[in-house]
Amino acid sequence: MSPFEYVSVLVSIIYGLGITLILTGVADLIRRWKTITPFTPYFIWIALVFVLHVYEWWEHYTLRSISSWSLPLFLFIILYPILLFILANLLFPIKWSKKGINLREFYFASYSKFFLWTIILAILAIIQNVFMEGYELQEQFVQIIVLIVFSSLLIWRTTNIVIHTLVALLMLLFMLGSIIYTSDTLLVQ
Repeated sequence: MSPFEYVSVLVSIIYGLGITLILTGVADLIRRWKTITPFTPYFIWIALVFVLHVYEWWEHYTLRSISSWSLPLFLFIILYPILLFILANLLFPIKWSKKGINLREFYFASYSKFFLWTIILAILAIIQNVFMEGYELQEQFVQIIVLIVFSSLLIWRTTNIVIHTLVALLMLLFMLGSIIYTSDTLLVQ
């Protein structure tokens, strides 16, 4: 087993746990469908965080060229999947009322946490891209836009449904476009 394969096991487990949380949460929503009040931005966030998990797990393979792994490097790398896992966990209510749940109320009670973790993920992505991938700060346009948009939304504390829907939808469409655009393939070395 190569050092990359060894490191990838735990990283993949964490991504897998996040995906499990999302799929279990979606199953809970389906199971309780008659007792919930749906809310579009909430569902878009679920899809977005799921796509982020899959995309980032796939992109982790680009680290296979690292020949020497140290514990500090590994701990730095593992931060991103850990933060994504936390974001996935924040998406779903801890307790479900027998009366049901209004997902709009849940979303607006929780969105500041979603946005904060998204900002932290963007900052970490910038740091990883600059120090590990060799990108210049100026090449981090998308991450900087994410920082500005979500920071602004946190500062303004807007509850405008159209803004929340558009931001979530644009993020999801961007991620899906990025997946379609990417030419990454897995190669046997």
